[in-house]
Amino acid sequence: MINLQKLLQKPMIFQRLTGLHPEKFTTLLEQLTPLWEEAEIKRLSRPNRKHAIGAGNKHKLDLGQTLFLLLLYYRTYANHVFIGMLGSIDNSNVGRYFGKIEPLLAKKFRIPKKKIELSEDEIFELIIDATEQETERRKGTGYSGKKKHQTIKTQIAVTTKGVIKSVSQSVKGSIHDKKLYDQTKMHTTRNIKKRGDLGYIGTSMLLPFKKPKNGELTEKQKLFNRQFSKLRIIVEHVFAHMKKFRILSYRFRNPIGRYNLIIKNIAGLRNFIAA
Repeated sequence: MINLQKLLQKPMIFQRLTGLHPEKFTTLLEQLTPLWEEAEIKRLSRPNRKHAIGAGNKHKLDLGQTLFLLLLYYRTYANHVFIGMLGSIDNSNVGRYFGKIEPLLAKKFRIPKKKIELSEDEIFELIIDATEQETERRKGTGYSGKKKHQTIKTQIAVTTKGVIKSVSQSVKGSIHDKKLYDQTKMHTTRNIKKRGDLGYIGTSMLLPFKKPKNGELTEKQKLFNRQFSKLRIIVEHVFAHMKKFRILSYRFRNPIGRYNLIIKNIAGLRNFIAA
């Protein structure tokens, strides 16, 4: 069984395993506790339950241990057999524990797909880009000519400070960035500037200049593109940070239906860590 308290006393090791400093982990655990308790009361009070509240088998893992194992799984992408051994549970039960806590993380982070709320003190600008991840050949994925693999694609919107404000529905990797943007129908509560790369030609976003065929960009256009790249690079840094959680950088082998929940949870973790 995991000795969580002993692990929390080793900050460097704990952060390498989970991506969170022990203090951040403790804060997140405190914020999830009421959601966990509410979900447990709802589960134990369901009409078709055969046992009275308090009866039946007890959980082997508490909320803290479950959260630790989920973060470890996201960070290392170790298989369920290894995760089960660490938690002293059967590997067939690992997914059940994760299925209880993942929706609670999504409820806590609340990252929207379309409507983006912006406060008065936030800079009036968003940077938009899409990321692809290699997957197994399954329904909901598509062949990406760019990656030369079967992939799934997701679009995010970040502020110039790197705060993730939106994560789109994940789609087949064969869908073009512009088409994904059009399908998302993203809208904000305030009129703001949006920046994208050349994959978003045809949208209303601010884009860099494209080198003309058999021609060259002017010095003014090159200068604009350099300044544009310096602002837009933040979204690449955000992707790089998210992909430190190896579940987003290795070939995705979970059910495709879980992918959007996982990437939104990691986006929420990224915001939580950076806050």
